[in-house]
Amino acid sequence: MFRPLFTPSDPFVTAALNALPDALDELMPLARAHRADLPDAIRELSALLTSDRGGMNHSYWSAPRFVSAYLRYFLPWNLVRLTRLLPSLDLPSPVSSCSGPEAKAEETDRKVSVVDLGSGPLTLPLALWLSRPDWRSVPLTLLCADTAPRPMELGRRLLEYVAARSGEPLLWRVRLSRAPFGRAMREAGAPRLLMAGNVLNELRDAGGSILAERMAEAAASLERALPEGGAALFVEPGTRFGGTLTASLREAAMEEGLKALAPCPHDEPCPLLGRRSRGWCHASLDAGGPTWLAALSRAAGLPKDSLSLSFMLLGRERPDPRPCAGLSVPAGFPTDRRGGRSGGEKEAASTGRAFSAPLVARILSDAFPVPGMGYARYACAEGGLALVPDAAALPSGALVACRRPDTPRRDSKSGALELRWEANPGRN
Repeated sequence: MFRPLFTPSDPFVTAALNALPDALDELMPLARAHRADLPDAIRELSALLTSDRGGMNHSYWSAPRFVSAYLRYFLPWNLVRLTRLLPSLDLPSPVSSCSGPEAKAEETDRKVSVVDLGSGPLTLPLALWLSRPDWRSVPLTLLCADTAPRPMELGRRLLEYVAARSGEPLLWRVRLSRAPFGRAMREAGAPRLLMAGNVLNELRDAGGSILAERMAEAAASLERALPEGGAALFVEPGTRFGGTLTASLREAAMEEGLKALAPCPHDEPCPLLGRRSRGWCHASLDAGGPTWLAALSRAAGLPKDSLSLSFMLLGRERPDPRPCAGLSVPAGFPTDRRGGRSGGEKEAASTGRAFSAPLVARILSDAFPVPGMGYARYACAEGGLALVPDAAALPSGALVACRRPDTPRRDSKSGALELRWEANPGRN
């Protein structure tokens, strides 16, 4: 019994990603020579982006070959990641809960509903529009903020092109603001959804401040900006540093009274932050993506088998405190692999060990062989780092209903508490 983090790409998203090259050709046509140079430009920009990002100051947006490389390679791969992630997240409703004259006034004014910080070419707003019809179908104001205006202008035009080609009306009013993170937060008002992609890694060295100080400043600004029922989503690369950034923001936000709605299944301290281990909080998925993008990646010498990300969704209250709410067994999943019982039930039947009431864990790692446990995965759960045996079939990032043995047993290598995932956690 589990809830996957990444959803299959729906037909609307698939069609839009397949048509993206045509929209990009309208936005920024390529001469034959520039198209031939595209794989080399992608490879060079990749090396630049993986170096010291703090020293770049968005300078690559002034070089047309790098702009084209970013829009045709990095932005599409980010859209593949984000359009698989966003549908599964418990985002707030874009529609106001108030009624009567106040609701009509709010609809007329179209108050700011979404703020995108460090917006670049509007990657997160574009992914939200594509993958969340509940947000796509609502008239709202989108405020995008960045220190570089050119990528935002390109992103707004791309959103318009994509919407026109999809046949869906663009109901959003897009405002662009040339502002750094701090000032943008002050201008944000009270958005129902605040988003930021690849922004925390650019805050780390600002003004010589240490990471904890920068995250504390960001968390305090979030607490002031978020209204009741609002949420803030931060997405970073699925690297060790990306996981550290999102976990550090979580720690600072909880000091301000905010809640980590996802990926965290609990309100306890992060079991990986500051821990001397090989693990960090991230999730991976098979790359997939449109065939044109896979072919371009191979031509650039940068083929992708998998994609990863780290993220943090923050709000004021958890929407549903029940430990296993929203979890189910996806159609076709082999929960009946060995006689129809889960790992915990089989263990109890064979050893007589008793298992407690269910709790929820978030899968953190790839599967790896452990003697006597089959292929196990590390997970995050109430009580700290956990180890889930017989977990090869569980997808990365999934929320999983588990049981804790009444007689706790910890992994000798990592100190992780052994749990058992349950095909049916409601059974006694």
